[in-house]
Amino acid sequence: MSVTVANQQELNEALATFKNSQNGHWLLVTYKTPTQLQYKTSGEGLESLAAELNDKEIAYYLIRLVYNSNDAGFKDAVIGEAANTKDIYVNWIGSGVGIIEKGKKKTHSGDAQALLSPHHSTLVQTSKDLNGNFTESIIKDRSGPLSGSHIID
Repeated sequence: MSVTVANQQELNEALATFKNSQNGHWLLVTYKTPTQLQYKTSGEGLESLAAELNDKEIAYYLIRLVYNSNDAGFKDAVIGEAANTKDIYVNWIGSGVGIIEKGKKKTHSGDAQALLSPHHSTLVQTSKDLNGNFTESIIKDRSGPLSGSHIID
């Protein structure tokens, strides 16, 4: 692993809590140093997540969403037509991050994916506009395997 985790125990505890969470729960990992990740915080809902995403940083998060029968990505033939819960891994790249930093940290995304496994899909996000593409329905759509784009911009 090319990056380390500053607070591995806190991350492990946050992941355990996340695995028992409900729709809209998220867990955010940011950089403490250029090669060291840290668990930053967890919360509920896109508004509180958007407030934590810094335009000058690269970060990684998991978000848990519940898919119902009218959502793209809903699995048919589930017993009792129950809703499906999916964990989605997202690589946040703030609009103010320089090209050199993006290049240096691109290789870290795989390490962060391994830390935040398992998850159902992987997205890249460059916008946190709650009135634009940063909505639950867009995240669900873009996380589908047949989505034309896996980018939230």
